[in-house]
Amino acid sequence: MIFNRLFKRKKKQEGLQIPRSAFLKIKPVRNPILKWEKNRKTREIKIIVPLKPPQQTQEKKGKKDILRKIFVSEPRKRIINLDRIGSIVWELCDGERTIGDIANYFVEKYKLMPEEAEISLSAYFNLLSKKGLVGFILPEDVKEKIQKSK
Repeated sequence: MIFNRLFKRKKKQEGLQIPRSAFLKIKPVRNPILKWEKNRKTREIKIIVPLKPPQQTQEKKGKKDILRKIFVSEPRKRIINLDRIGSIVWELCDGERTIGDIANYFVEKYKLMPEEAEISLSAYFNLLSKKGLVGFILPEDVKEKIQKSK
């Protein structure tokens, strides 16, 4: 029915809404489990994500499973290649710099508007955090604001 589509209510945005001032105080930090390498020529970073070995069930055990182990080695890691800008952000995620510091770096280096840098970083950190590649250190005042908003 067309009427259902026309009068459909907007869904609430999922996730937590953090004020801009609080967002800029957050310190991103790389996941310590991950290993990463920097290509000296291209200056791009390769992140190596360890994978858990597949769980074996009683049904899978048998001749096929033995052959699979011998002839087909399943990857025990996943590799994520970052582009040049992503590599810069990755290196700046040291737990010391805030998101505001990182945004200012891009504003100065690439002559961006502060809002452009902040929006791009917000989207990028959202992606990295969903994949479990980065975490965040929250200052006490930001923790209090978040707890009040819940």
